[in-house]
Parts: sequence; C-alpha cells; structure tokens
Amino acid sequence: MKNLPPRFILLTKTATADTAFKLTVTELWLEYADIFVTTNSAYIGDTSGQTAAIYANDVLTIPYPVDINNLLFKNLTGGSNAVVTIIGTTLTQKKANEYGIVIPD
Repeated sequence: MKNLPPRFILLTKTATADTAFKLTVTELWLEYADIFVTTNSAYIGDTSGQTAAIYANDVLTIPYPVDINNLLFKNLTGGSNAVVTIIGTTLTQKKANEYGIVIPD
C-alpha cells in the first residue's frame, strides 16, 4: 500500500470466543476509520487491555491515522459473539510523511 492511492477498506469479524481478537494480523494504516458493532456489544482497546465499550448499533469514528492491527476487541458479555466492522481509507505515503509515520513495504 506504500505508494498506492488511498483505497476503501472494509473488514468484518465475529467473535467466536470471549478472548480478545483483531480484525487484521498485519500492519494496516487507515487515514480515517469508522468502527461499527452491529450485533452484541464489545470492548475495544489495545494489547494492554480492552476497557472501552462500544454498544450494539454504535459507531466509533477515529478521524486520524490509526494502525488497526493495534486495535483489539472482546465480547462485552461472555458468549455474545459481537460482530465488529471497520470501514476506512488507507493512508497514503504522502499523508504518512506528514504525520511522521513509516509505512512498511
């Protein structure tokens, strides 16, 4: 993605256990992201903990660059199988340079 124009990204995952999960396993920088929780509520956080709640049918907007590989989600209620969707646009090299972000090749 390093030298490509911005692309629309949509990732969805359903929790299959009550442990923390990611929507991607590789570095993926988005310039802007909306996070939807469409079925059952979830916690959002990072590797040190998931403590912020996003309730079913809520949308969390992140209006600045974020590596979504650093975001982790977990069922708010055990066994509820939350469905999380992230929609956004990829970060271009030009914008990454403005923010001082190094995008991997």
